[in-house]
Amino acid sequence: MESHVLSEARQEALKILLDLAKAIDRRLDVEVREIPGQERLAVTLTHGQKSSQTEVALATVLDAPADAVAKHELKLKLKRVADAMLFRPMPNHRLSVKSVPPPGGRQAPHGMGGGGGAGGGNRGRR
Repeated sequence: MESHVLSEARQEALKILLDLAKAIDRRLDVEVREIPGQERLAVTLTHGQKSSQTEVALATVLDAPADAVAKHELKLKLKRVADAMLFRPMPNHRLSVKSVPPPGGRQAPHGMGGGGGAGGGNRGRR
């Protein structure tokens, strides 16, 4: 009897979570599993080949339709999980970039360098 009630609550939670996920992105799919011995749900969001997981309290999900603030917070939590799944941070490319010499492999053209020597510098003809 108790497992039937929990299963019914799980179905209701799945419907609520699916509605919120579709509001975020219509291609998101939701899978809900009960965590044994706890009043929490393991939620798996899937988008194509990518998937990500989070946990939410069953009471939080079931209270969401009646409370606008709770619904918004739950939606934000799902959005954070979806965004982390879909938009991985850029790698720090500065670690792998090497300094590249200027084109031609020389520092400065001859005759344009910093003074000294015969004919060097920016003196020009007088």
